[in-house]
Amino acid sequence: YDMNMNYLKKLNMDLIPSVPNPSPDYYCTWQTQLYATCDGKPEGQRAIIGEKGMFAKEKPYGWAYFYEEARKDLLFIMDDSWDVPLQDDPTYYGSLLLNEEKFPEACKNAASPAEALKNLTDRMKALGWKGLGGWVCAQESERFCRDRTPEEYWKDMLMAAQEAGFAYWKVDWGKKDTDLAFRRMLTDLGRKYAPDLIIEHAKCPAAVPYGDAYRTYDVPAIMSIPMTLQKIKEFADTPAPTEGNMGLLNCEDEAYTAAAGGFSMGIMRHPYHGAFTNGVPDVSFPQFHRDLKSKMAEVLRAARWHRMAPAFAMDGSRMTVDSQDLTDTWRFENRDIELEDWWFRKPFIIGCIEGELLTKTAPARIARNCALADVTPDESGNVPYIVSARNPNGAFSIATLGRTADRTYFLPRCKVTAESGNAETIGIFGCYESLTLKTSLSTVTRILMQDLAGNTAYDVTEQVSFEKGVLTIPGALIETIGTSAQNGNDTSEPGVVLKLEF
Repeated sequence: YDMNMNYLKKLNMDLIPSVPNPSPDYYCTWQTQLYATCDGKPEGQRAIIGEKGMFAKEKPYGWAYFYEEARKDLLFIMDDSWDVPLQDDPTYYGSLLLNEEKFPEACKNAASPAEALKNLTDRMKALGWKGLGGWVCAQESERFCRDRTPEEYWKDMLMAAQEAGFAYWKVDWGKKDTDLAFRRMLTDLGRKYAPDLIIEHAKCPAAVPYGDAYRTYDVPAIMSIPMTLQKIKEFADTPAPTEGNMGLLNCEDEAYTAAAGGFSMGIMRHPYHGAFTNGVPDVSFPQFHRDLKSKMAEVLRAARWHRMAPAFAMDGSRMTVDSQDLTDTWRFENRDIELEDWWFRKPFIIGCIEGELLTKTAPARIARNCALADVTPDESGNVPYIVSARNPNGAFSIATLGRTADRTYFLPRCKVTAESGNAETIGIFGCYESLTLKTSLSTVTRILMQDLAGNTAYDVTEQVSFEKGVLTIPGALIETIGTSAQNGNDTSEPGVVLKLEF
């Protein structure tokens, strides 16, 4: 499927705008916290978050130095328990105060908690990150709430966040995690007292129209694609957001689903490839399956595509879900290194396991603001999952997503046809035998393509077919250009931007 790059016409131009990605995409430290502890237990993960983990240069630390090329497009989110002491103390849950044991430099000489948080925020921005945010326990801190009402407590927390320039609250589990009234209160207070803060909700689906972002929540890497798509399907009846709310759906680490589907992303993968430092396999990112830690360029491509086609509001009436499902399976050979302990606390995961077989069914195609793409099965009868979207700004995007069968991850290369309307900017992710786009632009004179991880465009007019509004692109061309900017050890699937000129 490789083409010779020497035959392609290289241009002295970059199709990707230099402005930062406006979507609230982020890198989250939770799985890196796990990597740094090597033990897989939440207690260790909670203790390791702090300045040492973020700024010490030696592996497994130095997380603030990850994603150098993508930092301007990503927020850095400190996960569970940046505001809790080294010795876990539940009375601190929801304190939102930088812990002095974990963040001594930021807290040193700070006149207030907000100033300490601003010190850390400024340090992260100086490294090039778009901003700093953090995990928030969905409850008031027993230790610090005292005689304040919940409204007074969160007003104070929000004002401190605004003063510090804190960018994002990832409001997660806690005593009030499924309380819609609580989550709406946070959003309403945030609009008033921290207008620059983005508040993400979870675990309470009814909150989607009443907030900035909603996270689809944890899925295991082995079944991340179908489980995420199934979760997205469950929002098909979600109304458009109420006035003043962004109403975005965050699909976590599924970068190409986020890019092609108009969702935001909360990246968990990190560049410390392979096993933990003690030699134990990193079961959260298994090398024997998709090996997500070898697919770092995908994150850069998704973030850069969001510069041109930002994540947009969830509205179930504008989403089409395929009535046909696909079923993926994984057969366990060694549960000790293939199955994580937290799965047993998630019925939607354990309910998919029977004997040694993990099985998950999900819709074959999902489309937002556009028609479902058509796909012809490959010679083995397989098809990929497909996500596509027409962005409110007119851009079109499509992704083919991989399958899992028995003990193999694979991405079928098929003939795919989609309607791109009058889109002049098109994002293409994944692998194809060919991609045919039906466009209403009948006077196209030149077609340009660029790896979203690169900075060089190619004139591919002679390598594609365009006739009477039908543009057909060889899959080999997408793969050749769409992986050209990644290093030799990166196994990322292709991602390109296509520009139609007329």
